[in-house]
Amino acid sequence: MNKWIVPVLAGLTLAPLSNAADLAYLYKDMRIMGMGGANIASGGYSSSVFSNPAGIANLPTDHGFIVELLGINIAASSDASDIVSDLSDAIDSDNEDEIIDVLEKYSGQRTHLDVANYSSVSKNHGNYAWTVGLLAATDVNLTPHANNIDSILEVQSRGYGGITAAYSYTFKKVGNGNIQLGLGAKYLFQKSFEGKLTPADLLNGDDIGDELRDRMESDSDGYSIDLGVIYQFIYMKDLNPAIGLSIMNIGNLDFDDSYGGQPTTVNIGASIEPTIPFIKKTRIALDYVDLFNDNKYRIYNLDESGKVSYSDYKDSDFIKRLRFGISGLIYDNSWSSLEVATGVYQGGLTAGIDFTASVFRLGFATYEEETGPEYGDESDRRYSINLSIAW
Repeated sequence: MNKWIVPVLAGLTLAPLSNAADLAYLYKDMRIMGMGGANIASGGYSSSVFSNPAGIANLPTDHGFIVELLGINIAASSDASDIVSDLSDAIDSDNEDEIIDVLEKYSGQRTHLDVANYSSVSKNHGNYAWTVGLLAATDVNLTPHANNIDSILEVQSRGYGGITAAYSYTFKKVGNGNIQLGLGAKYLFQKSFEGKLTPADLLNGDDIGDELRDRMESDSDGYSIDLGVIYQFIYMKDLNPAIGLSIMNIGNLDFDDSYGGQPTTVNIGASIEPTIPFIKKTRIALDYVDLFNDNKYRIYNLDESGKVSYSDYKDSDFIKRLRFGISGLIYDNSWSSLEVATGVYQGGLTAGIDFTASVFRLGFATYEEETGPEYGDESDRRYSINLSIAW
């Protein structure tokens, strides 16, 4: 079997079990993840539609139309290439024992891979702003098991996409500041897969795709409305303080309770933009997401029947919902810009860099995802690269 078949099948046709412990998400902009994932009160990107639609009110006004095309984000666990390579080699050997050896080697170790493309057109007119975007993404989670049960490979996977839009309006000088109100909307469709693969399944490369579609595929679609507000204080001009609140995914993006469902969440944040010499723009932000603990921690039951069954438990860990970040726009001129960021996301350090030259943008970020029910149970260091055309 060709070496590429494992990641391709995982991304397009399968999805066995695995503790679904990531807090629900649709798109992670690596510019935001580099600064700890905090963006609710600061905004400033078209991708703010995924955290607070009011944030598009802070898009630059001096760029005219803001276009981001083919914004490919690739994120993976630090060990992703190792497990995919070893498993592919074992499958190529046509030897079930070698597959079992690989599953034993990585037993209990969760591996994540996702690829996303978010393209958008936006414009800030001053007192109002708008954005329209297209999202296409897939993510895969692999967890080998080879201890107290027969050797299997758990997988969760989904492919999803659709259209997003947001509009914001700013009311000037309301009390001690300006109020930015945002309204967002999303329509998305999804194919998700939840199940398990045995070594024999992995060797059956010619028929595995059709079998997994029949056994595990779940198709669904949904829509949601998003509401947001940012209050920007007009005093303390040297700090530009702001507070924000968003209510995201009001509607039916639960995708029939399949993997990838999005709960309705309430999120709060605060930010400042202090003036620092030699740095064009500095942002410091603090967020707390999912205020009422609407995310669930899903544990799958591994039995011999091949049927997917699971139990959902309340996920209420405080540290997993806390985000803090700092970013600095080092320079920004007519042909290039450079921004660096760092922060704390779910208790782990983050870092990022974003460089634009002409119409090309290249970014890198690293963050640590907590994949257990509570902070410190399990963590997954991830690395991401972004390449896009933007102007």
